[in-house]
Amino acid sequence: MRVSAVAVAIAVVLLVVPTAEAVPPGTFTRMFPKLAPFDSPTPQQLADLAQTMRDTGGASTDNLRVPSGITFLGQFIDHDLTLDTEPSPIAPVNIRHLDNDRTGNFDLDSVYGDGPSRTPELYEADQKHLRVGRSNGIADVPRRADGSAILGDGRNDENLIVVQLHAAFLRFHNRLVDEGHSFTEAQQLTRYHYQWIVLHDYLPDIVGQATVDRFLRGNGEFYKPGNKHDPVLPIEFSVAAFRFGHSEVRPGYALNGSAGGPIFSSDAADLRGGRAIPSRHGIEWQRFFRIDGSTGALQASKLIDTKIAPGLFDLPIPGAAASGSNVLAFRNMVRGKFYGLPSGQAVARAMGESPLAAGQGPAFEYATPLWYYILLESEQRAQGERLGPVGARIVAEVFLTNLRRDPGSYLSADPAFRPSVPHQGAFTMGDFLHFAGVV
Repeated sequence: MRVSAVAVAIAVVLLVVPTAEAVPPGTFTRMFPKLAPFDSPTPQQLADLAQTMRDTGGASTDNLRVPSGITFLGQFIDHDLTLDTEPSPIAPVNIRHLDNDRTGNFDLDSVYGDGPSRTPELYEADQKHLRVGRSNGIADVPRRADGSAILGDGRNDENLIVVQLHAAFLRFHNRLVDEGHSFTEAQQLTRYHYQWIVLHDYLPDIVGQATVDRFLRGNGEFYKPGNKHDPVLPIEFSVAAFRFGHSEVRPGYALNGSAGGPIFSSDAADLRGGRAIPSRHGIEWQRFFRIDGSTGALQASKLIDTKIAPGLFDLPIPGAAASGSNVLAFRNMVRGKFYGLPSGQAVARAMGESPLAAGQGPAFEYATPLWYYILLESEQRAQGERLGPVGARIVAEVFLTNLRRDPGSYLSADPAFRPSVPHQGAFTMGDFLHFAGVV
């Protein structure tokens, strides 16, 4: 892919806004505002580095520590925290002019929208129950006649796994209403149980329990969230560290004993969303999470490394394949370049960590893009089983800071909260799915 082809492929109209100081800040920020951007690599050099990241198979890449459902729970969490609608940039972007269309808190606005009165299409007429759907006998989200989903965040219909996870959240809330809770009570309990899972089930798998404990004991050092009701999110998190999940995606998934495939492929036998769930494509959740101690059919996540599985490496973007601008790794790194992210080595030094050596080819002899660095760090310093020190600290600091500062989180409003729905031992995603009635 040559530079000219890259430029043509991503030559989209950028958001044009005034540059006067009177323009209010957007809802993104920087954790390391004093670090210089790592913007010296050209788009072509980023494209060349991206091409080295295609996973061609060979040695096993299963992360046996982490079940594959954690990958899609991470996608669901990401869609709850951040939505940057800026098109793939071709020039530097002033992040003060970017808006996050999610609240940045763990409040499930991707599920509840703006509430029954302002987003009534998400709710039943009683304004207590969330609307649900069924497709071919399978628990689904509500859909229009053309098959499009009716959701607080349409990205949760990107694939058949995350959309069925979203459907479980709808049913968890509705069961609480059926048991006599008001809408407000059911919403709060659903949020609290979700936040518990984020903190006690998801985050330890991703960053390690020691890192979670560290940020539970004290405040973060680098992240300044601002407004506790609508915190700014750092681009080091949204554009780099929390995109590590792209590396976790397996080449393919078995949804049940008879259906499965890659997330995206060139034919119809993939797991892309945007449609009613096909017949026989209902998920057996014990293949994705540890449920009732069952591990026989459990699929592992892929290791976190510098390789992207074929089912995600090339995105199904019409007209983009010829130039290569549909390559996910390229799109991630070119966004980091034009958003002014520092290099991974610079962030490591700012954190007091010993930086990894570079050497990934021309323009990367001494430094690497932050997103790439975080994957390489996991590969070299955590054997791909969890994030390395830089990635883990960015993710944990953002998660814990926002959970502790959000007036609506259980850590802030009710730190004595413990899961109240039926569970055995530690409350996990398996217990959540049981209560939702999808297991």
